[in-house]
Amino acid sequence: MSEAATSKPSLTTWIMLAVLAWGALLALGSYLFGGTHPVLRAAMVLGVTVVFLGLWALALAMRKRRLERESDEI
Repeated sequence: MSEAATSKPSLTTWIMLAVLAWGALLALGSYLFGGTHPVLRAAMVLGVTVVFLGLWALALAMRKRRLERESDEI
């Protein structure tokens, strides 16, 4: 990987951070206006957001690994 690629965050990184901020904002809203069990509702919203981002990062890592392996075979 080149130095330029490691020093500058990619568009995907910015999108993932935006999704995390959006999930945190939704969690805050569900905490403030959630009715019964607001802490549980907020934790569920934030938890689902984090799990989604984790699965997305895992899929990107698996894709990168596969592409590196395929480029080594050629």
